[in-house]
Amino acid sequence: MSVTHARGGALRAMPWALIVTLGAGALIRPVLSVLGVYESGPLEKPVGPVLFTALIAVVWLAAAVLLRVDKPVEVLTLAGVAYGVFALVLNLTLNLFMDSAEVPPMPGMIGILVFNALEGAVLGLIALGILRLRERSGGG
Repeated sequence: MSVTHARGGALRAMPWALIVTLGAGALIRPVLSVLGVYESGPLEKPVGPVLFTALIAVVWLAAAVLLRVDKPVEVLTLAGVAYGVFALVLNLTLNLFMDSAEVPPMPGMIGILVFNALEGAVLGLIALGILRLRERSGGG
């Protein structure tokens, strides 16, 4: 079996429905921004974006732990990439309809993907630690 074939099999074995769902669900944060929810009131910046970022992180961690994801680092890293791709597509789509929407330059697009992948990886490492602790304590 070639290395390429082994990698392809590992990618096919990923829980893609979960990855896409987590990535798409995180779009709540930019959608609320577009709707102006963060402009005033109890969710005024920086409270709203920070709150929703934290809630998304908790949901991602909970999903990985409660579903006992086999490879939480990889899964949540891919969820971060998925979110980055969805956020960029949302931005590019809004650019067609809203004068205030700006297309990030290519380095910014790459940065969005890398940052969200790293965020997912960190959450995946935390989930992995929690899963291992649960295994050791017999709570898994």
